[in-house]
Amino acid sequence: MDALSAISPYLHNILRHIKGFGNKMFGDRPVVARFGEARGWQNSGLRELVSNTLEFDIGSLLRPSSFLYILVGVGIILFQTHNNLAINNLALQNERLREQIQMTSSVITSQELKMDELHSIRNIAQDASALGLVSSSIPPVELEP
Repeated sequence: MDALSAISPYLHNILRHIKGFGNKMFGDRPVVARFGEARGWQNSGLRELVSNTLEFDIGSLLRPSSFLYILVGVGIILFQTHNNLAINNLALQNERLREQIQMTSSVITSQELKMDELHSIRNIAQDASALGLVSSSIPPVELEP
């Protein structure tokens, strides 16, 4: 028993459930049983086998339910594509906002440092005036190394 004749019943069972193949019989044998006979691969036999197995009922494809399935499939694909584009857009907005938050945080930190510096100068001036020291109107002299 070769491999083709072993799977022939399974193929016949599958093809029987596909509309258009269920009633295809050649004499007393189904289409799949005929496939086992085409092992000689003669040109006319192979051509006949391919043409016989590719025959199907085009009317079954032109039913409204088929168009409904196609429409649902296209709708799902469009919905998934829209979701992917929306996710990409949100990720881009998230990155922009993250950069703006980092810049704002940097500006706030520098302003806090400047405020602390000015506050410490003011505290020194108040402490100096409490001790009776007066600020000089002569600018300071800078020493170069």
